Amino acid sequence: MAYRHAGGLSSNDSSRGAFQKYVIVSQNAVAELPDEIGLERGVVLPLGISTAAAGLYQKSYLALPFPSPDAALSYDRIVLIWGGSSSVGSCAIQLAVASGAEVFATASSRNFDYVKKLGASTVFDYHDANVGDQIVDALEGKTLAGVYHAVGADGAVQTCARIADRSKGKAIVVTVRGVPDNGIPSSVRVKAISSSTIFQDGNPVGPDVWRRYLPKALAKGALIPKPDPLIIGNGLRSVQHGLDKQQAGVSARKVVVNKIDEDSSHEV
Repeated sequence: MAYRHAGGLSSNDSSRGAFQKYVIVSQNAVAELPDEIGLERGVVLPLGISTAAAGLYQKSYLALPFPSPDAALSYDRIVLIWGGSSSVGSCAIQLAVASGAEVFATASSRNFDYVKKLGASTVFDYHDANVGDQIVDALEGKTLAGVYHAVGADGAVQTCARIADRSKGKAIVVTVRGVPDNGIPSSVRVKAISSSTIFQDGNPVGPDVWRRYLPKALAKGALIPKPDPLIIGNGLRSVQHGLDKQQAGVSARKVVVNKIDEDSSHEV
């Protein structure tokens, strides 16, 4: 069994969209799934893994060493991941740790244990008014590899940029959102992430992460499918319900519509 990253949105090609029985995908966007991991768990990974990898490994982004499933790497840098309990943040933490980096992360206090189990050494509550000062103090004497903004609006990117500006190391913030028009220190570079770029011709990130790392890491338990799936229904008729649930907000869960390829016309 395998799981795949469908690229319908980035390609504007309906044949590559996920919510259908047959989907065209890149050969580098497929990874084997161990028998003991059910498909409903495995499907939480594709978009999160690709988005995390795009920000962590591309040369003009954080440019971390590629992850290893076989041996512990040593990379004497700190990666700050803002929104560690999100689906992208959960993948980014595990990948950064597999690259040998130490991970600082933010999350709500109820998700501290969850984020630490994924590999974060230190977690901060992003609700705290002085969270930026807390992180800067914790980074004293350490070198920052960059900041990964995985989730959060209302000035979160600007807060990440101010932290990078005040810390030793690489003054870069990579973000799943757009680059703000203001509030970014001149010393800090902010770059928006597109998951599809890692599958472009000549880009080594997609093949390395999807074909070399993921199958072995999942088989060895070095990477686990997180966050847990929140299955809200079966079949195509449940897709809108899933979108509504996602828009309403979820915490440390990934909304999943199950059994897309089966007839769900009998459901109510």
